[in-house]
Amino acid sequence: MVFEVEATEAGIQYRLVVPEETADFLTGQLRALVPGSTATPAGTDDPTHQWTAAVELGQTNPRRSLGTVNPEALSASLLAGMQGLGRGEALLLQWVVSPALRQRPPQATGELVLPGRRYASKPDRDQINDVRAKLSEPNFLAVLRVAVKAPTKERCEHLLARVRASLRAVGSHSNRLKQRLVTSGRVVSRVQQRTVPTLFPMQLAGVELVALICWPIGQPHVAGLPRSRTRQLAATGAIPRTGRVVGRSNFPGNERLLALSPLESTWHMQVVGPTGSGKTALLTNLIKQDMDAGRGVILIESKGDLFNAVLDRVPERRLQDVVLIDVGDTAHPVGWNILAGSPYVVAADIQRLFDHLYPQDSRGVRVRQGFYHLILTAMLSTGSIAPLTFADIGALAVPRPDQEEFAARLIRGVSHVEELASWWQGFSDARTRATHFQPILDRIWQLNNRPSIRNIIGQSHSTVDMGEIIRGNKVLLVNLGRSTEGRDTAGLLGSLLLNSVWSAVQAGAANPARPTMLVLDEYQDFAGLPTLAADWFAQARSFGLAVTVAHQFLGQLTRELQDATKNNARSTVVFQTSADEARDFARQFGRSVTDEDFMNLARFEVLMRLATRDGVSSPVTGVTLPPVEPTGFADEVRRHSRQTYGRPRADVEAEIKQRRGGQPAPTAPHRRRQFGGPRNTTGG
Repeated sequence: MVFEVEATEAGIQYRLVVPEETADFLTGQLRALVPGSTATPAGTDDPTHQWTAAVELGQTNPRRSLGTVNPEALSASLLAGMQGLGRGEALLLQWVVSPALRQRPPQATGELVLPGRRYASKPDRDQINDVRAKLSEPNFLAVLRVAVKAPTKERCEHLLARVRASLRAVGSHSNRLKQRLVTSGRVVSRVQQRTVPTLFPMQLAGVELVALICWPIGQPHVAGLPRSRTRQLAATGAIPRTGRVVGRSNFPGNERLLALSPLESTWHMQVVGPTGSGKTALLTNLIKQDMDAGRGVILIESKGDLFNAVLDRVPERRLQDVVLIDVGDTAHPVGWNILAGSPYVVAADIQRLFDHLYPQDSRGVRVRQGFYHLILTAMLSTGSIAPLTFADIGALAVPRPDQEEFAARLIRGVSHVEELASWWQGFSDARTRATHFQPILDRIWQLNNRPSIRNIIGQSHSTVDMGEIIRGNKVLLVNLGRSTEGRDTAGLLGSLLLNSVWSAVQAGAANPARPTMLVLDEYQDFAGLPTLAADWFAQARSFGLAVTVAHQFLGQLTRELQDATKNNARSTVVFQTSADEARDFARQFGRSVTDEDFMNLARFEVLMRLATRDGVSSPVTGVTLPPVEPTGFADEVRRHSRQTYGRPRADVEAEIKQRRGGQPAPTAPHRRRQFGGPRNTTGG
């Protein structure tokens, strides 16, 4: 076999050349015995150099040991001499080795053996003990070749002198390394062909060879060394090869697809990875597979990167199934009236949601009462010419001078509801109302004062119905617009949308036999459901909702969310992590992995455990697949969604103004889809 260590300006690279029939066995031994090592098959794109000069080294007395050798110190010294190369320069140490035949240790009157020949001598006691010690461990026949590439002869000599200086520390009075009398051109040819000599000029004990092949033993501080890598872990047969493909195993000899079945997906999945690790590509591929399979998909994300990536990959046959809620599409907002449904149920749901999102305001009964009664008034009042929306809550609570008649009309419209009529009697003047409702306005202004969001939630009639989307296996893609609206606003809108999805699922919209795939990217921004996170995960599976949650690091989650996700997401996919989080995941994954395994993951490389029919798999390593090619239908999907679910912004703003002014709203010049019938105005 051949050990090579090559240094260039870019860094240090190791190569191991072995017979093809032993490659799998030897690389397996490397992975098991050298933690953090990986083996990648050599490719045709490996660098080749036109070496300027080369030398070949042997030993003065191969039968004797080289003396006391400190493997860590010698390896570090040789590697240090390979640093600081300039552009176009290279330095190579090539060891060609072969196992030596087992030899009988010499006796006091016996013979000493040299490779390839025998001669008799009468050794002294020290010589006998030295040879015995060397032969007490495996020995290897070897030859060392050193090749350099440099622009000048002087620079070549300088680089060779670096290596000689480190090698001078190796040896004793009885044996040392020496340069062989072979021309530089012939050695260059032997280096390029990795020639095996007829007679090896060295015999090395195992400990001597380990020190001389320059492997980074210990933790040498040498620039350019390849960093330690994650141990490659093989997948068992319990992990399917077909279904929702998560990645490909990178275990040599077992490079096969790693997948989840749709039903195992209902055990939920957590994906953790920092920016640039490959998390978006993984989620894009999963959603693309779901769309190709005709499954229902709901994606809610904050930044827009995943939204656009999925939009670019909608298959042609699913064009008419896609519904877009894009906060950034201000010209054609869809309609989503949060106050649609049973008034008392809606009022209680929204009040509980805001209690959970803003616990500092929920301690006072007055704030909870205010939210609840404002929503009930908006939904039960007979004083409105059209169904009211969440965007009208502020005008009802603390109206401007031009909105006072609108608010008064709504309050008169609930005189038939005893609890509301008596409650409103306590707000006879504007000062009292402003004081009472200000904490509520401080929370809802983010939605009602931003035109991009107000025009979505301010339409009287919803064009988007969560129940029908889920029942119809449609594809809902939501971009919350965090980059333009801010984290808090995007999170509040996302929480309302997720609450709407959850309400529809609880009402039986999903089919457990054909689960709906819910993907929440950066889900810590909008995971504020009033239901306990652990209960929500557990119930989602029984309702037919397969949840994939993704985020960058554990510290983004509250302790409750961390525990709920860890305990309920049976599939966990982890990209490279920090040291602190590596410890947490190492404890979660078990003894077969270490902190370093998580920290040393390369880009697009993952450590994961997947839910299978037999339970949760043992840890397995793999690489995620590159994103599939765009289908080219993004513009067509946008046009269809706008025509079917959107309205011109001017029409929406005119409707809001006319609804508050009491004038009948004009009929829209184009037909648009609406869900639901007349609202229940009697409560219950």
